[in-house]
Amino acid sequence: MTYRNDSVVALANEIVFVRVNAEKDTAMAHKYGVAGFPTIVLTKSDGSEIDRIYGYAAGPEFAKTVRDFQADRNTLGDYLRREDTAASPALYALIADKYVGRKKFAEAETYFNKILTMDPKNEMGYSDSALYSLADMKTRAKEYDTAKAVYMRLMDTYPQSSLADDAMFGMAAVSRRAEKYDDAIHDFKMFMTMFPQSELVPDAAAYIAICTEKKGDTAAALQMFEQYLIDYPTSSDTTWAKKQIERIKNPPANEKGK
Repeated sequence: MTYRNDSVVALANEIVFVRVNAEKDTAMAHKYGVAGFPTIVLTKSDGSEIDRIYGYAAGPEFAKTVRDFQADRNTLGDYLRREDTAASPALYALIADKYVGRKKFAEAETYFNKILTMDPKNEMGYSDSALYSLADMKTRAKEYDTAKAVYMRLMDTYPQSSLADDAMFGMAAVSRRAEKYDDAIHDFKMFMTMFPQSELVPDAAAYIAICTEKKGDTAAALQMFEQYLIDYPTSSDTTWAKKQIERIKNPPANEKGK
């Protein structure tokens, strides 16, 4: 466990660790712009942020990151200072990611656009990722039409990108989130046709079944879930698919006859 590691325990001599349930203490989550869990925010004594760590990390790695932040290494401030003398798509990507983690999407978009301006042909390998991140941000902001347009831009501009299939899948996922189920079904089917070898194909098939049920065609959805088990018997979602079949065949008493 991270906090039981000796290198992390040693930090307790200098740092006060406070655990906050951000889902309940929404004021704290809003103050620091928490975008996901777990998030560790390192602050000064006055509460001003130094930087943050996302997700889980092994004890030594966690301790090293905290030490770096204490020395103002690899922080947002450090990266912004480097911009004057070492501007590059790689640096812009680091800055943009820092802003995304703070839910400062306008600032992040500025730096993603700097990447696109500096490397329009994606020769350094950051521009396709910048567009993908932009589309994801727009999706989270529920700007669905813009998100789909950005995904399309990625596919049109960088058709050979390793993210092309993710972008096509993302377009379909945006339609589903927007509850445009006919569009989502069309897009997921197109994805399966365009990228039949993608590891996301089973997910697309599952979402087609989900969207079909959302449209109210339970019988067709049932057939799709059953076919899913035949087509993808080794999928990690087979247990989930079986539960959907059981749920549809044996709905709760208060749903029967609806």
